[in-house]
Parts: sequence; C-alpha cells; structure tokens
Amino acid sequence: MSGHPPRAALSWAFLLLSLCSSAFALQDESFKDFNRFKGTVPGVDFFASNRGVVTPFEKPIAETRERLANLLGQNPPPGAIFVCSSLAQKDAVYEPRALKMGYNWILSVLTPEARTDEMMARLKQSGVELTPERLERMRSRNTEMRPMLEAGLARQAARQMVFAVLQTTLAPDKEYRLSRVDDMGRSPLPDWLDIGVASYASGGGTNVGFLQQHLEEVFPLEDMLTMSRPFVAPGSDVGGGPMVIRMERPGGGSGGSAGGDQVVAPGGAQGGAPGGAQGGAGMRMGGPRSLPKDQQDRMMFDGQAATFFTFLLEKAGIDKLKEVLAAAREGKDALAAIKAIPALGTDLDKVEEEWTNWVKTQKPDPSQEFRMRTGGGERPRQ
Repeated sequence: MSGHPPRAALSWAFLLLSLCSSAFALQDESFKDFNRFKGTVPGVDFFASNRGVVTPFEKPIAETRERLANLLGQNPPPGAIFVCSSLAQKDAVYEPRALKMGYNWILSVLTPEARTDEMMARLKQSGVELTPERLERMRSRNTEMRPMLEAGLARQAARQMVFAVLQTTLAPDKEYRLSRVDDMGRSPLPDWLDIGVASYASGGGTNVGFLQQHLEEVFPLEDMLTMSRPFVAPGSDVGGGPMVIRMERPGGGSGGSAGGDQVVAPGGAQGGAPGGAQGGAGMRMGGPRSLPKDQQDRMMFDGQAATFFTFLLEKAGIDKLKEVLAAAREGKDALAAIKAIPALGTDLDKVEEEWTNWVKTQKPDPSQEFRMRTGGGERPRQ
C-alpha cells in the first residue's frame, strides 16, 4: 500500500486551504487596486495591496477598539481602513462607495514610502527641488527607521478611529465624512473629552515633553474643560508626518553639524509633529516656540486634555471616568460630574495644582520626539 495520501484527500486539503485564504484576503470588485483583509481585527476590515503593510496596524487597532468598547459599554460600529502604498491607491479610495458596503466609517492612511512620495510631490509643487543624492538618503533613512515610522502611523490611525467611532456612535444623525474625522465638533462630547478618550484608547501618544516646557502657558483648567479645541488653518494642522523640517543652528545659520534636513516621524495630534493631517510640506523652524500660535495652542490643548484624562484615571479610577463620559453622552454638564468625584473635590484651583505637579513627574516618551536626519553631519544639539 502506498504511503502517499489519496489524490482526493489532497484535493480536499487544497480546497480547504484555498477557502481559508480567500476568507483572509479577497479581491474586492469595488476597489480593484486593493485586497480586502477580513477577520484580522473584529469589526475592522483592511484594504491594502498586501498583508505585510497591514500587519503594523493590527495590534494597535485591536487594542484601541477593545479599550473603547470598555469605555462606551458597547462594541464600536464596523469600519474599514485603507492602507495605501502609493498615491494612486490613495486617489482610488472613494468614500461613498465604501460606506455603501456597510461600513459606518473609513480611514485612509499612507505607508511610509507613500508619505514620502506625497511630501516630495508637495515640495515639487512649491518649487523645491531635491537632488537625487539627497532624495536617496531620505529614502534610505526611511527604510532604516521603518518600524518607528509604522508605529507612528498606526498610533495616528488608532486615534483617528476613536474620533470616527465617537462621531458615528454618539451622533448617528450626522453623515460621516473622512475629511472631518479630526473635527471635534462632529462629536457631542466636550472637546477635551474627545481628545482624552482618544489618547487613552489608542495607548497614549501625548507629547509630555512639550507640555512640561510650556506649563506656564497652559490654559486655565476650567477653560480647557469647557472650551472648543483651538482652530488650526487647513494644511497646517498638528498631527501629520513625515515631513521635512530645516533645523537652524544658533546664530541663524543652517547646515553643517548643527543643522540639516530631517524627516519627523508621524506622531499625531499628541505627537507634536507640525504638518498637515495627511502630511506637511517643508518648513523652517528653530524649535517648538517658532511654531505659529494656532499650532502651539492646538498642541497645548491636546496635551492638557490627554494628560488630564490620564490624571483622572489614576486619581479616581476607570469607573468614575465612565460616569463622566456617560454624563456627557446624556448632554449633562461634564464639569459638574468631575467636581462630583470625591477623590478630586470641588476646588478646581487645587485640582489644577495637583495636575500640574503630576505632569512634572511624567517621563516623556522618546518615540514622541523622534527625529531622523537625512543630511550629513551629527544630530543637531537641542
């Protein structure tokens, strides 16, 4: 008797393997430039050219969705994330078609290579030409730091997913728009709570270092808890990347060992990297204080909101935060709900002092201030 398995058994095994593979990656007729990957994250489908570009997003998205479900007390609505490996793929993402497929929300993100291509296109449109040697060095550095860049992109996508879920869950009467996913006005929650929930659910991403350097300039706590998120002009939003920044050495010069072009890893609204929501163009700066005031205000507000949410979590516990969130969802005064937390007390001045001292003790996350040089010479001194 032969030791080889029967041909029929091999055929069935091949068929079973094919069915499993097809359930994992499907060519979708609606988006022929993409494969659809189902089942990698519950409630979230990925559209991409291959599984490899999806992998960095899976764990951050799954963990964010789980934390958000715990906060909201319900599973988030289904959505789709398009991971674009080229600008052609980005242009092929047609939001109305995706929503008709049964998704409540969609996101479109670029791989590090596609981000670089987009940045180069914007620079070219603005009249900036890079030599082939400089461009090759930039691409080489992108390859070296790919894990860091992908982690930043995944964190940004996770945070945007929270905004999308809050909008579609808490304001179902408003039609979802990808272009307005960062618009806090689309959610009925106070703006600081939108930012705080997103920071918590997506696993942090707060630029504590920037906040610590500007503690004397922060918004009064009561103002932050009741105000709208500061407006930033379109195209200059804080939250994109990678982007080119010209660092200038003291004395006004640039280049050499104290300056040079850099690519900044994407860090999102809490990451502190200035630029457009889909990636910024080149700009000159000598440090955080040279940013336009609207961008500084946005970074300040986001940092305050995210750290205050974490401060409340450590001080009062997750159940009390759920009570604050529930009050806000019901249209009640979230500030009153905060004052009703026994562990805090009603004296907001005292609470603000405690929060300020707490911020001073926090250790900045090095990944939030990651910078990668693409020019020659040493890393510029801070």
